[in-house]
Amino acid sequence: MQRFRGCFVYCEVYLDVFFVVNLIPCFFVLCLTNQLLTGAANSVRAFLGAAIGAIGNCFILVFSKEFISLKNGIFYVVSAVLMVCIGCGIKGLKNFILKMCVFLGCNFLLGGFLFVFSQRVRKGIFTFGFITTLCYWILYIGIRLCKYLKRKRELYCEVRIVLNGKEINIKGLYDTGNCLYDRATGKAVCVIEKDSFFQLLTEKQQQFLENFCTMEMTEEKEAEEEAVFFRGLNPRFLPYTSVGCQKGLLPIVTVDRITVREQEEERKIQRAAVGISYTKLSEKGRFQAIISPEV
Repeated sequence: MQRFRGCFVYCEVYLDVFFVVNLIPCFFVLCLTNQLLTGAANSVRAFLGAAIGAIGNCFILVFSKEFISLKNGIFYVVSAVLMVCIGCGIKGLKNFILKMCVFLGCNFLLGGFLFVFSQRVRKGIFTFGFITTLCYWILYIGIRLCKYLKRKRELYCEVRIVLNGKEINIKGLYDTGNCLYDRATGKAVCVIEKDSFFQLLTEKQQQFLENFCTMEMTEEKEAEEEAVFFRGLNPRFLPYTSVGCQKGLLPIVTVDRITVREQEEERKIQRAAVGISYTKLSEKGRFQAIISPEV
């Protein structure tokens, strides 16, 4: 507990409450920054970054005699830099400047919401927590909605597929009609042309997968090698319907990772479900994959 005396003012500040009051908004601001830029940092890192900011504010409260001073301003800047570095993950100077600007913008937006709502309700730590959480979800839903509408306008994207240390880069098309879900994993399914996917496989692996897709038996001497290959790929069939095909079976495999990139935004899906199409997805070759809007 820290006490302050003035000419006409006397107040008591509890450090644990002050820490929590700073921790919650800092955590939400870092989460919003990551959501806006699709940062690589997870919630744990965002929490650690928020803790650094909250500890810094407590340090100023305890050891500084003046709240507004040049030293405190420098300390605030250093705390903000550490919060962004720890909570968002930095990849180069340009990326740092971008995330720092977005962090300050989200800080300004959340602070504005808190100021408006706090003027109309009773004061208290639980009320503050509720209002802060409410403001966070308002901004979070707004960001998700804007990104969804933006994604609907931008149909094409860059797709990188990684399997067993090999990778390919192809063009993808967002298709709102792609509602395929893998029953084994519950993940959305992206469909890729066979010729593109086979670039990730050796000739023998291509033959194994070809036999599976056409439901042909493999020679007994190669059965063990095929079983080892299939153990990682986990091939299966997914029933589907489409225009011109009322009932069909789509071969599904599991790849190590799919990375979908559009402009500055990048999303990575680990152990992604991929459907293999034996027909061309684009007659003019504009894209080689159909990406689910849920990815």
